[in-house]
Amino acid sequence: MELGLFKKLEFIGRPLVRLANLPKESAITFVTSMGSVLAGNALLTQFHREERIDAKQTFLSALLNGIPVYIKETFTYQIPIMIPILGIKIGGIYFLSFILSGFAKLFFVISFGKVMLKKNNPDEPPGPVNLSFVQPIKRKFTHILFLNLRKQAKIFFKIALSFVLMTFIVFLLINIGVLNKAKNTVEPLTGFFKLPPESILPVTTYMFSPLIGATSVSTLVKEGKLTDFQAIITCMLGGFLMLPVFSLRYSLAKYTAIFGFGLGINIILVSALLGMLIRGIFLLVFLFMI
Repeated sequence: MELGLFKKLEFIGRPLVRLANLPKESAITFVTSMGSVLAGNALLTQFHREERIDAKQTFLSALLNGIPVYIKETFTYQIPIMIPILGIKIGGIYFLSFILSGFAKLFFVISFGKVMLKKNNPDEPPGPVNLSFVQPIKRKFTHILFLNLRKQAKIFFKIALSFVLMTFIVFLLINIGVLNKAKNTVEPLTGFFKLPPESILPVTTYMFSPLIGATSVSTLVKEGKLTDFQAIITCMLGGFLMLPVFSLRYSLAKYTAIFGFGLGINIILVSALLGMLIRGIFLLVFLFMI
């Protein structure tokens, strides 16, 4: 920030920010999230604390900061790992649902921003509250680094403490068998979609590890226990159920630590529900094809 790097790169996020009526700060956090979503969100909550952006702008900006994850995972996870495991047909359809989830989130941010927020112009210079990223301060790099580390120390201490606490709670739920009862939920769902009993294990596994779940599906297809169509439904159902579990196990601690419990929960809920909506639409279409 002090060196003015994000001032030079913010033009990348400016078109999306403009469409959603978000302020200039949102473009900066979006660009930061391309390198690290955690860093982008930490910067976002700093802007919120300094009252540069309000709660609604923070909420939408946090969702927007998640968009680079879809781009990153496309080239680091979906294309090189999931599609080779599942095959072009099965993996391709699952990948399509993944991409559409990203577009659904982007559409939500733009639509909600146009309806609920006043129009902003990200090209205009920010007001007097905007400091370091408007006029870069000429200081030695080591001095800048020391100042920023000291400034962020309290934030990351809070994040670390909350993350440990929430992680402990989640693993406690796992150990007492609350999350392990997921199989009781999966079995009637697989029956509803007329999937064979063999699909129960990969769907349940998918909820906790998509990679292991996808490998199980691929094995069942090769053994002739699942058809390609049944495998697609199995992956989609596993992905549908995986989102709330993933939000509980991984996202809850991070987002509540950064944004606070109320705002963090809202961000997680909307993000998970949008992904579940897209996969739910696919499942609904498949249901009529059975």
